[in-house]
Amino acid sequence: MESGCFNKGKIHILRIDPGEDVLVSVRKFLCDRKIAQAIVLGGYGTLSEYHLHWVTRGTLPSRNAFGKGKGGIEILGMNGLIVGGEPHIHVSLSTRKGAFGGHMEDGCRAYVVCEIFFLELKGRKLTRKSTPVNIPGMGRGQVQRLIFGKEKP
Repeated sequence: MESGCFNKGKIHILRIDPGEDVLVSVRKFLCDRKIAQAIVLGGYGTLSEYHLHWVTRGTLPSRNAFGKGKGGIEILGMNGLIVGGEPHIHVSLSTRKGAFGGHMEDGCRAYVVCEIFFLELKGRKLTRKSTPVNIPGMGRGQVQRLIFGKEKP
């Protein structure tokens, strides 16, 4: 286990317009504003289409399943991190049939409203590193670890 303490930067609110791909818009926003690391504080709205992935088993190496759907889909919440300018966002969604969630992929299209809130992180630098692990009872494989840079005085 490891943790890091950061200084807070600006809070940004991003409006994504109907028909726009959520992650494509987020990446463009991050690039245009030169935001390399941030917390996704939250988000809400609706999607006309979703594309998610899920980890499907509790052993290594991991396996992913992907799912897509269309229709009026409510965004109940979003959270995640921006590391190295790349968004890693998890989302909770609902339809009339119930709620579900997963890791957001390209192909989630904004419908009526889509707004996301970011808090820039300052001070330490965050990165991700693929690391081999061998965990008794879980197996061996590669995992993406969050790496905390040194604290700046």
